[in-house]
Amino acid sequence: MGIFSNFFKLLGIFIISFLMLNNATIYAKETNSKKTLNNNDDNDKNDALALNYHRVRDNSWIENILFNISNSKEVYDYSVTKDEFEKEMKWLKKHKARFLTEKEFQKYKSKGNFPKRSVWINFDDMDISVYKNAHPILKKYNIPATGFIITNHVGDKNFHNLNMISKKKLKEMKSSNIWTFSSHTDDMHAITKDNTSMMKKKNDRQIKKDIKKSNKYIRKHFNKENNSIAYPYGGGDKRIINVLKSEGIEYAYKLEDKSISYKDDNYDIPRILTNKDSFNKLIKKWDGFKDDTK
Repeated sequence: MGIFSNFFKLLGIFIISFLMLNNATIYAKETNSKKTLNNNDDNDKNDALALNYHRVRDNSWIENILFNISNSKEVYDYSVTKDEFEKEMKWLKKHKARFLTEKEFQKYKSKGNFPKRSVWINFDDMDISVYKNAHPILKKYNIPATGFIITNHVGDKNFHNLNMISKKKLKEMKSSNIWTFSSHTDDMHAITKDNTSMMKKKNDRQIKKDIKKSNKYIRKHFNKENNSIAYPYGGGDKRIINVLKSEGIEYAYKLEDKSISYKDDNYDIPRILTNKDSFNKLIKKWDGFKDDTK
Protein backbone atom coordinates (compact mmCIF):
# COMPACT_ATOMS: atom_id res chain seq x y z
CA MET A 1 0.00 0.00 0.00
CA GLY A 2 2.90 2.35 0.76
CA ILE A 3 4.13 2.21 -2.85
CA PHE A 4 0.67 3.03 -4.24
CA SER A 5 0.17 5.77 -1.67
CA ASN A 6 3.42 7.45 -2.63
CA PHE A 7 2.59 7.06 -6.34
CA PHE A 8 -0.75 8.81 -5.97
CA LYS A 9 0.77 11.54 -3.84
CA LEU A 10 3.32 12.19 -6.56
CA LEU A 11 0.60 12.04 -9.19
CA GLY A 12 -1.42 14.60 -7.24
CA ILE A 13 1.56 16.92 -6.95
CA PHE A 14 2.23 16.59 -10.68
CA ILE A 15 -1.39 17.35 -11.57
CA ILE A 16 -1.47 20.41 -9.32
CA SER A 17 1.81 21.65 -10.78
CA PHE A 18 0.55 21.13 -14.30
CA LEU A 19 -2.69 22.98 -13.61
CA MET A 20 -0.69 25.83 -12.10
CA LEU A 21 1.45 25.88 -15.23
CA ASN A 22 -1.71 26.19 -17.31
CA ASN A 23 -2.50 29.39 -15.45
CA ALA A 24 1.02 30.80 -15.39
CA THR A 25 1.10 34.46 -16.34
CA ILE A 26 4.23 33.86 -18.40
CA TYR A 27 2.03 32.23 -21.02
CA ALA A 28 -0.16 35.28 -21.59
CA LYS A 29 -0.71 35.82 -25.29
CA GLU A 30 2.09 37.90 -26.77
CA THR A 31 1.02 38.21 -30.39
CA ASN A 32 -1.82 38.72 -32.81
CA SER A 33 -1.02 35.88 -35.18
CA LYS A 34 -2.25 35.30 -38.68
CA LYS A 35 -2.16 32.14 -40.72
CA THR A 36 0.23 33.26 -43.41
CA LEU A 37 3.93 33.97 -43.51
CA ASN A 38 3.82 36.40 -46.39
CA ASN A 39 5.55 39.67 -45.66
CA ASN A 40 4.73 42.81 -47.59
CA ASP A 41 7.24 41.84 -50.27
CA ASP A 42 6.04 40.30 -53.51
CA ASN A 43 8.42 37.38 -53.10
CA ASP A 44 9.11 36.15 -49.60
CA LYS A 45 11.62 33.59 -50.91
CA ASN A 46 14.16 36.34 -50.30
CA ASP A 47 13.10 36.64 -46.67
CA ALA A 48 14.28 34.81 -43.54
CA LEU A 49 12.41 32.93 -40.83
CA ALA A 50 12.93 33.47 -37.11
CA LEU A 51 11.48 30.46 -35.30
CA ASN A 52 10.77 31.21 -31.66
CA TYR A 53 10.32 28.50 -29.02
CA HIS A 54 9.54 28.67 -25.31
CA ARG A 55 9.16 25.21 -23.69
CA VAL A 56 10.31 21.79 -24.91
CA ARG A 57 8.33 19.24 -22.92
CA ASP A 58 9.28 15.71 -21.89
CA ASN A 59 7.52 12.83 -23.61
CA SER A 60 6.48 11.09 -20.39
CA TRP A 61 3.14 9.28 -20.61
CA ILE A 62 1.70 11.14 -17.64
CA GLU A 63 2.61 14.54 -19.08
CA ASN A 64 1.13 13.59 -22.44
CA ILE A 65 -2.14 12.54 -20.78
CA LEU A 66 -2.35 15.78 -18.82
CA PHE A 67 -1.46 17.80 -21.89
CA ASN A 68 -4.18 16.10 -23.94
CA ILE A 69 -6.89 16.76 -21.36
CA SER A 70 -5.79 20.34 -20.82
CA ASN A 71 -7.91 23.07 -22.37
CA SER A 72 -5.14 25.66 -22.14
CA LYS A 73 -4.48 27.19 -25.54
CA GLU A 74 -1.49 29.04 -24.12
CA VAL A 75 0.27 25.84 -23.01
CA TYR A 76 -0.30 24.36 -26.47
CA ASP A 77 0.89 27.49 -28.28
CA TYR A 78 4.02 27.92 -26.20
CA SER A 79 5.42 24.40 -26.15
CA VAL A 80 6.47 21.37 -28.17
CA THR A 81 7.60 17.92 -27.06
CA LYS A 82 11.23 16.99 -27.50
CA ASP A 83 10.21 14.43 -30.14
CA GLU A 84 8.32 17.12 -32.04
CA PHE A 85 11.26 19.49 -31.71
CA GLU A 86 13.69 16.92 -33.10
CA LYS A 87 11.37 16.12 -36.02
CA GLU A 88 11.16 19.82 -36.83
CA MET A 89 14.95 20.25 -36.79
CA LYS A 90 15.33 17.15 -38.99
CA TRP A 91 12.73 18.50 -41.43
CA LEU A 92 14.57 21.81 -41.66
CA LYS A 93 17.89 20.02 -42.26
CA LYS A 94 16.32 17.79 -44.91
CA HIS A 95 14.95 20.85 -46.71
CA LYS A 96 18.33 22.55 -46.70
CA ALA A 97 17.60 25.33 -44.23
CA ARG A 98 20.51 27.74 -43.86
CA PHE A 99 20.76 28.08 -40.09
CA LEU A 100 21.95 31.50 -38.95
CA THR A 101 23.33 32.76 -35.69
CA GLU A 102 21.83 36.01 -34.44
CA LYS A 103 25.00 37.83 -35.49
CA GLU A 104 24.73 36.40 -39.02
CA PHE A 105 21.04 37.25 -39.16
CA GLN A 106 21.81 40.87 -38.28
CA LYS A 107 24.66 41.01 -40.80
CA TYR A 108 22.58 39.74 -43.71
CA LYS A 109 19.65 41.96 -42.80
CA SER A 110 21.87 45.04 -42.76
CA LYS A 111 23.28 44.06 -46.16
CA GLY A 112 19.76 43.62 -47.56
CA ASN A 113 20.28 40.07 -48.73
CA PHE A 114 19.44 36.87 -46.85
CA PRO A 115 20.79 33.54 -48.11
CA LYS A 116 18.14 31.19 -49.48
CA ARG A 117 16.12 29.34 -46.83
CA SER A 118 17.60 31.36 -43.96
CA VAL A 119 16.34 30.20 -40.56
CA TRP A 120 17.23 31.60 -37.16
CA ILE A 121 16.29 29.46 -34.13
CA ASN A 122 15.67 31.31 -30.87
CA PHE A 123 14.15 30.73 -27.44
CA ASP A 124 12.54 33.08 -24.92
CA ASP A 125 12.75 32.90 -21.11
CA MET A 126 15.15 29.91 -20.99
CA ASP A 127 13.53 27.57 -18.51
CA ILE A 128 15.12 24.21 -17.64
CA SER A 129 13.19 22.32 -20.35
CA VAL A 130 15.35 24.05 -22.98
CA TYR A 131 18.53 22.79 -21.34
CA LYS A 132 17.21 19.26 -20.82
CA ASN A 133 15.37 18.68 -24.07
CA ALA A 134 16.33 21.22 -26.77
CA HIS A 135 20.06 21.70 -26.11
CA PRO A 136 21.06 18.03 -26.76
CA ILE A 137 19.11 18.01 -30.05
CA LEU A 138 20.67 21.26 -31.25
CA LYS A 139 24.12 19.88 -30.43
CA LYS A 140 23.31 16.62 -32.22
CA TYR A 141 22.47 18.44 -35.45
CA ASN A 142 24.93 21.32 -34.95
CA ILE A 143 22.20 23.96 -35.17
CA PRO A 144 22.98 27.39 -33.68
CA ALA A 145 20.44 29.08 -31.42
CA THR A 146 19.92 32.27 -29.45
CA GLY A 147 18.48 32.35 -25.94
CA PHE A 148 16.75 35.49 -24.69
CA ILE A 149 17.29 35.51 -20.94
CA ILE A 150 15.51 37.41 -18.18
CA THR A 151 18.75 38.27 -16.46
CA ASN A 152 17.42 39.00 -12.96
CA HIS A 153 15.71 35.60 -12.89
CA VAL A 154 18.46 33.33 -14.15
CA GLY A 155 18.43 30.23 -11.94
CA ASP A 156 15.12 31.06 -10.24
CA LYS A 157 13.37 27.85 -9.18
CA ASN A 158 9.89 29.34 -9.37
CA PHE A 159 9.52 32.22 -11.80
CA HIS A 160 5.84 32.24 -12.78
CA ASN A 161 5.87 28.49 -12.00
CA LEU A 162 8.91 27.92 -14.21
CA ASN A 163 12.29 26.52 -13.19
CA MET A 164 14.81 28.76 -14.95
CA ILE A 165 18.19 27.55 -16.20
CA SER A 166 21.06 28.31 -13.83
CA LYS A 167 23.99 30.54 -14.75
CA LYS A 168 26.30 27.52 -14.61
CA LYS A 169 24.21 25.61 -17.13
CA LEU A 170 23.88 28.66 -19.40
CA LYS A 171 27.68 28.93 -19.46
CA GLU A 172 27.89 25.23 -20.28
CA MET A 173 25.51 25.82 -23.18
CA LYS A 174 27.58 28.76 -24.43
CA SER A 175 30.78 26.69 -24.29
CA SER A 176 29.20 24.23 -26.74
CA ASN A 177 29.49 26.94 -29.44
CA ILE A 178 25.82 26.35 -30.22
CA TRP A 179 24.36 29.14 -28.09
CA THR A 180 24.57 32.88 -27.75
CA PHE A 181 22.47 34.90 -25.32
CA SER A 182 20.64 38.21 -25.59
CA SER A 183 18.23 40.18 -23.42
CA HIS A 184 14.61 39.52 -22.54
CA THR A 185 14.91 42.42 -20.03
CA ASP A 186 16.37 42.22 -16.56
CA ASP A 187 13.13 42.29 -14.57
CA MET A 188 10.30 43.54 -16.77
CA HIS A 189 8.89 40.23 -17.94
CA ALA A 190 5.42 40.62 -16.48
CA ILE A 191 1.98 41.93 -17.30
CA THR A 192 -0.30 44.16 -15.27
CA LYS A 193 -3.87 43.45 -14.24
CA ASP A 194 -5.16 45.20 -17.33
CA ASN A 195 -3.08 42.82 -19.50
CA THR A 196 -0.51 45.46 -20.42
CA SER A 197 3.21 44.77 -20.62
CA MET A 198 4.99 46.03 -17.51
CA MET A 199 7.60 47.52 -19.81
CA LYS A 200 5.02 49.94 -21.21
CA LYS A 201 4.05 51.00 -17.69
CA LYS A 202 7.60 51.92 -16.70
CA ASN A 203 8.98 55.41 -17.17
CA ASP A 204 12.07 56.12 -19.26
CA ARG A 205 14.44 56.11 -16.29
CA GLN A 206 13.16 52.71 -15.09
CA ILE A 207 13.43 51.13 -18.53
CA LYS A 208 16.92 52.57 -19.00
CA LYS A 209 18.02 51.16 -15.64
CA ASP A 210 16.62 47.71 -16.46
CA ILE A 211 18.27 47.49 -19.89
CA LYS A 212 21.57 48.73 -18.47
CA LYS A 213 21.49 45.96 -15.83
CA SER A 214 20.62 43.30 -18.40
CA ASN A 215 23.38 44.40 -20.76
CA LYS A 216 25.87 44.46 -17.89
CA TYR A 217 24.93 40.90 -16.87
CA ILE A 218 25.38 39.58 -20.42
CA ARG A 219 28.69 41.39 -20.77
CA LYS A 220 30.00 40.07 -17.45
CA HIS A 221 28.92 36.44 -17.71
CA PHE A 222 28.90 35.78 -21.46
CA ASN A 223 31.55 38.21 -22.69
CA LYS A 224 29.19 39.80 -25.17
CA GLU A 225 28.24 43.39 -25.91
CA ASN A 226 24.50 42.97 -26.15
CA ASN A 227 22.71 44.86 -28.91
CA SER A 228 19.28 43.22 -28.98
CA ILE A 229 16.17 42.50 -26.97
CA ALA A 230 13.10 40.32 -27.26
CA TYR A 231 10.14 42.40 -26.16
CA PRO A 232 8.20 40.90 -23.25
CA TYR A 233 4.48 40.57 -24.07
CA GLY A 234 4.23 42.36 -27.38
CA GLY A 235 6.18 45.07 -29.13
CA GLY A 236 7.51 48.45 -28.15
CA ASP A 237 6.49 51.97 -28.99
CA LYS A 238 8.39 55.11 -30.03
CA ARG A 239 9.14 56.08 -26.43
CA ILE A 240 10.51 52.63 -25.53
CA ILE A 241 12.50 52.39 -28.75
CA ASN A 242 14.21 55.72 -28.04
CA VAL A 243 15.25 54.43 -24.62
CA LEU A 244 16.52 51.16 -26.13
CA LYS A 245 18.61 53.09 -28.64
CA SER A 246 20.17 55.14 -25.83
CA GLU A 247 21.39 51.89 -24.23
CA GLY A 248 22.96 50.44 -27.37
CA ILE A 249 20.06 48.23 -28.45
CA GLU A 250 20.00 48.04 -32.25
CA TYR A 251 17.53 45.19 -32.83
CA ALA A 252 14.25 44.40 -31.08
CA TYR A 253 12.07 41.37 -31.71
CA LYS A 254 8.36 40.71 -31.32
CA LEU A 255 6.13 37.68 -31.96
CA GLU A 256 4.21 37.71 -35.23
CA ASP A 257 3.55 35.06 -37.88
CA LYS A 258 5.55 36.67 -40.69
CA SER A 259 8.76 36.04 -42.54
CA ILE A 260 11.43 38.72 -42.15
CA SER A 261 12.27 41.12 -44.94
CA TYR A 262 15.51 43.09 -44.88
CA LYS A 263 13.22 46.13 -45.17
CA ASP A 264 11.58 45.47 -41.79
CA ASP A 265 12.16 48.04 -39.07
CA ASN A 266 15.02 46.83 -36.84
CA TYR A 267 12.90 47.56 -33.76
CA ASP A 268 9.87 45.64 -35.02
CA ILE A 269 11.28 42.32 -36.27
CA PRO A 270 8.78 39.43 -36.38
CA ARG A 271 9.48 35.98 -34.96
CA ILE A 272 7.10 33.05 -35.44
CA LEU A 273 5.78 31.46 -32.26
CA THR A 274 6.58 27.85 -33.12
CA ASN A 275 4.60 24.83 -32.03
CA LYS A 276 3.39 21.65 -33.76
CA ASP A 277 0.49 23.45 -35.43
CA SER A 278 2.38 26.50 -36.67
CA PHE A 279 5.28 24.39 -37.92
CA ASN A 280 3.01 22.16 -40.00
CA LYS A 281 0.68 24.88 -41.27
CA LEU A 282 3.09 27.78 -41.69
CA ILE A 283 6.75 26.81 -41.74
CA LYS A 284 6.41 23.83 -44.05
CA LYS A 285 4.36 25.91 -46.49
CA TRP A 286 6.72 28.86 -46.64
CA ASP A 287 7.60 29.81 -50.21
CA GLY A 288 11.26 29.73 -49.32
CA PHE A 289 11.14 25.95 -48.97
CA LYS A 290 9.31 25.34 -52.24
CA ASP A 291 12.58 25.15 -54.15
CA ASP A 292 15.13 23.42 -51.95
CA THR A 293 17.17 21.87 -54.75
CA LYS A 294 19.87 24.54 -54.89
